Amino acid sequence: MRTLGFIVILAAVVLALESCDSRDSEQRAVVEEWMGKEIVIPEDLTFQIQDTPINYDFNNADFKIVTYVDSTGCTNCKMKLKEWDKIINDLKSDPEVEVNFLMVINSTDLKEIRKMLKENNFQHPVCIDSLGVFNKVNTPPARMQFQTFLLNRQNEVIALGNPAYNPKIRELYKQLASEPAAESSDVNETSTICDNSVRALGVVNKGDTINKLFRLTNDKIDQLTLQEIVPSCHCITGNAKFTTIQRGMQADIKVRYIADTISQPIYQYLDIYFKEYDKPVRLILHGYINALTSKL
Repeated sequence: MRTLGFIVILAAVVLALESCDSRDSEQRAVVEEWMGKEIVIPEDLTFQIQDTPINYDFNNADFKIVTYVDSTGCTNCKMKLKEWDKIINDLKSDPEVEVNFLMVINSTDLKEIRKMLKENNFQHPVCIDSLGVFNKVNTPPARMQFQTFLLNRQNEVIALGNPAYNPKIRELYKQLASEPAAESSDVNETSTICDNSVRALGVVNKGDTINKLFRLTNDKIDQLTLQEIVPSCHCITGNAKFTTIQRGMQADIKVRYIADTISQPIYQYLDIYFKEYDKPVRLILHGYINALTSKL
């Protein structure tokens, strides 16, 4: 990875980290050590969403984010679950970008961790690593700001830093993961018409029917005229009881998703076309249909 691209990314990571910390030489040393290094996900790790075990193929994506949380200090503070929910949903907003996420929590207090996940309604994959297997294999840097990694398909580190604490790192991660698909995206900036356009469903059972309400706001032009609702699959439908949205007004779309009978990740969406725009507003649901239905 000692290429011009590597050097540019290295510089970008260091600059982003420096914006919140002045220990320049230490940061450079850690970044140089970890860039290009492989992160190993041990085969005996188990994954869950809240207290439900899942079959999770973390490696099956072009990009992955793995964040490690050690057991020292306030674990709840370190996890930043609300911030991570926003970050993951933002990365999931483009179907052309494959990004898997995993939080590895090194703790023996399984009951308390599960309580935190439920209280924060965190619907994304975690591993409660009570035996410290991940730490033994990878030995992450001691400082919390360096314990999050953006990986490529080969699980090599292409950037590090915690985007839940640092907006510059958040921007860098999104730029690196979105770059290959930037020109092919069909979705316009009109997705800002819905400020909560990506929803994480967590684990759903085979055949479940999920209903979600999305609220659209027109604060841009005199009138938005509904043209068509185009689903990504027959399993997802949208019901809109409006034909126009006047400036300053809001309208709701009811989205219904019927889970497939095959255990797999969910990524389905509706494209909402308005006559005033060439490209659609996209409403996205993501999560997991899972065969493992027992609780932990």
